[in-house]
Amino acid sequence: MRYLHPVQAHERFVASGCYRFSKNGEALAKTESWTMHAHPDGERFVRVDVDARQEEGKSILAEALLDRDRACVRFDVRYENDRFEGGIKKLRATYQRADGSLRIGYSVNEGERKYRELGLPDEALLDIPLLVFRGGVIKAMAARAGGGLSIYVPMFEHAQLCPGVLQQVESLIERAGEDVLSLGNRVISASRYRYRDRAMMYWIDQHDLIVKRLNSFKQHEIAVTISNYAAPVS
Repeated sequence: MRYLHPVQAHERFVASGCYRFSKNGEALAKTESWTMHAHPDGERFVRVDVDARQEEGKSILAEALLDRDRACVRFDVRYENDRFEGGIKKLRATYQRADGSLRIGYSVNEGERKYRELGLPDEALLDIPLLVFRGGVIKAMAARAGGGLSIYVPMFEHAQLCPGVLQQVESLIERAGEDVLSLGNRVISASRYRYRDRAMMYWIDQHDLIVKRLNSFKQHEIAVTISNYAAPVS
């Protein structure tokens, strides 16, 4: 697994895993590996390595600092995609949430670093588009079902959106049941969540971690399952 910064001596291992992707039952050359470590003050540090260089030309290295309530307070990303003609090929960005705002510093295609500060409502959920972060957000979205919901997503991979622009999304998600999944040699109990406005299902375990996702898109089924999963003890 690649990373932006190596594990430090004061960090205690908490959990790790690797998401593997398939399309219509065929494995894709794409993985999303992650580790989670605890700091002495109760904060947690998550490292993510998305390696889709053979499949899509894309590489993402990310780090996130979570506070004691497991909310993301800082997120750093290094994105590269040399195949993205006319779009963002390289991005370095930092998102920091503090005092009711999101402060963003970024540079595109090795250009000059720019800065933005955007106000965030207190109830806003920071939905980072990497799987290890999305379980808790999906559960929170389901708990708020029935009312308008604002989700602000760091958009770091779409050429039509400037980095630092936050997308407001309203989606209804419902808890659809409880299942026991067989993943390799393991049996995992997970809650099933369903998007009402799209063909997408998530299975999330007791640690708020996604263990499986199914997404139907243009008559194709994209499946993601967790492997090499070392779950948190508590």
